[in-house]
Amino acid sequence: MGLPVTVYRYTDAGAPQIVSGTPTEWINVLKKVLVEGYGAKSPLGWTLEFENVGVRSVAFRNATTEGGSGGYVKFYSTDGSNTAYKTLGMKCAMGMTDIDTYFKPLWARGFTPSSNHKGWEVIGTKRGFYLILHYTGNLLMGLSGYGSDTQVYFIGDIHSVSINDTCPFTIISGTANTSDNTSSSGITDYSGTALAAQMYAVDGSNTSIMYTFSKGYAYKNSSGYDGNAESLGINHLMIQVQIYGAPSQNNSPQLPFGRGVVPGLYMSSFAGYRTESWPKELIQDTVTWALLRSYSSPQFWISLGDWYD
Repeated sequence: MGLPVTVYRYTDAGAPQIVSGTPTEWINVLKKVLVEGYGAKSPLGWTLEFENVGVRSVAFRNATTEGGSGGYVKFYSTDGSNTAYKTLGMKCAMGMTDIDTYFKPLWARGFTPSSNHKGWEVIGTKRGFYLILHYTGNLLMGLSGYGSDTQVYFIGDIHSVSINDTCPFTIISGTANTSDNTSSSGITDYSGTALAAQMYAVDGSNTSIMYTFSKGYAYKNSSGYDGNAESLGINHLMIQVQIYGAPSQNNSPQLPFGRGVVPGLYMSSFAGYRTESWPKELIQDTVTWALLRSYSSPQFWISLGDWYD
């Protein structure tokens, strides 16, 4: 059985709001969504493990029930301040013993909100979630020409093809640097055609590599596409995004060439919806799909059906 997916949006009744864009406000959003809940919505089911209020840092752990790895993610102000629109770092690890001590750490990534990023969305499960910053200067699905595009990151367990994968926890972004890089790009960033995820070996040994994988053959990466597939009579071919490495890994059981898939993330054969407004959802094959906003033509959808099944 898979895990049910919950959608949290800043437009929900009782949802925490971003007013000044400070790290404290963003940490509050994450605490409400992952641990505490808000309004009529229950929390996602993660736990708050460590916090240092003075330097605006907090660490969460995914649920070890229902197959979760127990991986950690730390969110933190990159200079400890509570300055408006400060970059927030995101540091994942297989384990933590306090707010600054990691076991099998991953390279840090980060997101930088602006005065036009006062919207947020989290889509996920007890094991993994998408963190989405929304550009609020307008609500168009396509953002080319408006300066900032939406920022999207996946944090949590991938859906591994290795049954006994002891290290499925990671952060997926558009940045493949093998170093901490808090000026990283997100999944829907227009500047590249690949995604990246650092991962440790399946057997738990202290070796990791950066899996760098294509967004997909059908990825168009252009703002020249628009239109509505339903009104055109076009059905979407939804292609799940696969995580794979270098061909030299073909015979490696510890760091296999094919590691798994990104939970819930699909690329459609159709690119469009640029001039439509967020949120955009559709039902196909009895599954509800949520379209991710993009600098180019939106083409990535998140399945709101069960993950990890």
